[in-house]
Amino acid sequence: MVRSHESVVIIGGGIAGLACARRLHDRGQSFLVITENLGGRVRSSNDGAVNLGAYYVTRDYEHVNMFVERGRRIRRRPILRGDEDGSFSRSDMPLFLHPAQFVRFNRLIRQFRRRYEAFKKVCRVTSQAQAIRADPLLWELYNEPATDFIQRNQIDDVARHYLSPYAQGTAFAPLEKLTAFTMLVGVLPTIVPIFEYTFRFEDLTEGFDDSIVFDSVTRLTRSDGVHHLHTAGDESLTADNVVVATPVGVSAQLLDLGPLKRPINAHMYLLKGSLRSPWAQASVSLFHEKDDTFAIAQQTGGEILFVSASDHPDFTRYFATWEVVEHHYWNPAFHLDGTALLECDQGAGLFLIGDHNVCTLEDSYITGLFAADRILGGQ
Repeated sequence: MVRSHESVVIIGGGIAGLACARRLHDRGQSFLVITENLGGRVRSSNDGAVNLGAYYVTRDYEHVNMFVERGRRIRRRPILRGDEDGSFSRSDMPLFLHPAQFVRFNRLIRQFRRRYEAFKKVCRVTSQAQAIRADPLLWELYNEPATDFIQRNQIDDVARHYLSPYAQGTAFAPLEKLTAFTMLVGVLPTIVPIFEYTFRFEDLTEGFDDSIVFDSVTRLTRSDGVHHLHTAGDESLTADNVVVATPVGVSAQLLDLGPLKRPINAHMYLLKGSLRSPWAQASVSLFHEKDDTFAIAQQTGGEILFVSASDHPDFTRYFATWEVVEHHYWNPAFHLDGTALLECDQGAGLFLIGDHNVCTLEDSYITGLFAADRILGGQ
């Protein structure tokens, strides 16, 4: 038995789904959000002090920053970077030993940032997929392996000493698994200020808390001109419009999406203890892609965030003493490996939003705005 009919149902209460809901609410459009939790992969520790999901925001997150309390700035120079020989350094000396490469990289990353910022503005009125295809540079970067980009631009030494640990610490993947586009997004923190943060979900959901139902959609079909949804809680409902805002692996269980990017997994541990040298002397340590460890970040409250590919990391390598306070396994953390490009418009009144094409909080938020505006424009 169908319990209710809704004008709009948003499946998923992560950043994209809530952005869509916020826009619809502000324009007076009714909707229902069905989600297992608020925040999705924006998740904090039990005491709310440390992010155990999306860890940082950048200064130029125009939309997301309206709903966060920015904390400590993660400055570039105190970051300890791992090299392929197992050594660690915070010195930029390897860059200055290859000045021509450094100049080329600096030019490339700044050129990319200008095009990327313009792209985000275009995505407010055009789908991500269409915007990427319409920009010859971004389209090329989206399809080019990062390793080919590095060789083509002759920045091999800069990549080995500099880009590899940044990609490892932000994308949790070696350069060989990334496209040039994803790599460049991941290393933007080398030129754009980044901050730890606390998300103010109460501000983002203000006014529509009663429109959020904690459940999960298990089946989505369309017949007789409407969408039919069934939930794990054994509820059934119909909707004129459906916005699927779940991680793309979950979305693929509801929609026929075709090929997807391959998943990247990560374990996040929150520990108390005493780090060994050299990691004790750095606020943030990033590791080389040959290491199973992605990053270590000392928190202002004294706890330590440890990010790894392993479910049984050798903590004795890094810690003199330790106690695991929390552990969260992100399976997946991202879908980054590959060049699949998915459209927002999935059919009559059916939309796909999130980080499946571009994996940042801000880009995910913008996909939610775009879907909401498509629904509002179709009323």
